[in-house]
Amino acid sequence: MSLFTNADVAAFRADRLASIISTYFPSVTWSDAYLLQQIQAAEKDVSRKLKVKLEPTAVFPYPPSDEEIAALDGKPYLDEPGYDYDPEFFRAERWGYIVTRHKPIISVEEVRLAYPSPSQTVYRIPDDWLRLDRKYGQIRMVPASSAFVAPLGAFIMQALGGGHTIPSMIQVKYTVGLENAVTEWPDLIDVIMKSAVLRLIKGGFFPGSESISADGLTQSRTVKIEDFEKPIEEALFGPKGSNGGLWTAIHGIPMGIVGVVV
Repeated sequence: MSLFTNADVAAFRADRLASIISTYFPSVTWSDAYLLQQIQAAEKDVSRKLKVKLEPTAVFPYPPSDEEIAALDGKPYLDEPGYDYDPEFFRAERWGYIVTRHKPIISVEEVRLAYPSPSQTVYRIPDDWLRLDRKYGQIRMVPASSAFVAPLGAFIMQALGGGHTIPSMIQVKYTVGLENAVTEWPDLIDVIMKSAVLRLIKGGFFPGSESISADGLTQSRTVKIEDFEKPIEEALFGPKGSNGGLWTAIHGIPMGIVGVVV
């Protein structure tokens, strides 16, 4: 799936390409299909750099069935492994703390404990227990009004009571990504379009500099790709030495902790 369709190509051609066509490609004509391909390629590249899905994406903790895929009605999806259960999961100040692999969270459809096979539901966490920090992909579980009885078998009770970590037992089914990116993140759309223009220029395989001489006249041209890349990188990550850009707007200010051993 993509944020862009053939309907966006005409505006891209008129608004973004007029100047570079006259400067770099005066005799080149691109098809609408090729321009859409470059826009969508730039979209995927920006998504990978920002480590975020640019449209709502369903995340399954198992390979989804054909019926589940059909129910998405074309919405993109992916599957990921579960999260390990450890003996401290519900103890002390943990409150069933999970940090999802993808963020920001749009909604959580289900959290369950599954053992021994991924398709066997052992225990579903009541929905009103879930406390979300959507931006940072954090889930906590606070006992609320819903009562529950967990159908745990004898072997599972031994595993849990024996202090063992159980791999991939916690399964989270959720939806992540940016909602309404076209209307709510216009600066993101602008970066994608600029990146698509840059892809076209790179695709021309221009030399760094060239000159033409004829009848005493000399024409020279210098193409520095770095000059085009810099404003795009600054829009994505902020100017050098800053904590700005789209990355910070989506994920928050990055922070690292340096330990000193004495």
